[in-house]
Amino acid sequence: MQISFESVNLGTELPPVQRHIDQEVINRFAVASFDYNPIHVDPAWKARADLPGGKSTIAHGQMTMSFMASAITDWACASGGWLTRLDAKYLKPVLPGDVVTAGGTVTEKHFHGAGKNYLVVDIFARNQKQELVAAGEAEVTLP
Repeated sequence: MQISFESVNLGTELPPVQRHIDQEVINRFAVASFDYNPIHVDPAWKARADLPGGKSTIAHGQMTMSFMASAITDWACASGGWLTRLDAKYLKPVLPGDVVTAGGTVTEKHFHGAGKNYLVVDIFARNQKQELVAAGEAEVTLP
């Protein structure tokens, strides 16, 4: 479905993106990001450490942010849109076994002329308990 700046209304909800997290997914992200911190990839080390997430390893925050970015790019890029800014705050650790759902809602439209118009999208990521694990804001341009 093609979308344009004019066709998007305030309150438009982006289709959600859902990802199942397990240790293999976390390990693959470590390889892709070159982030081998034992908090992410060493369950035995993490079980001994007194850190967030209890005894379990935790997923990389950037992985959670990538899910939120996917919700935006899956929605906008097929129509020629661009994700131009993304800011997020991590609120709760994502653990192996979690199912993360990311999405967003259009909260602002800024009219600055052709090619300069942009949308502001409140973005989020929730776990399977509907707990907010990350939240933020993004800017998106659409033709």
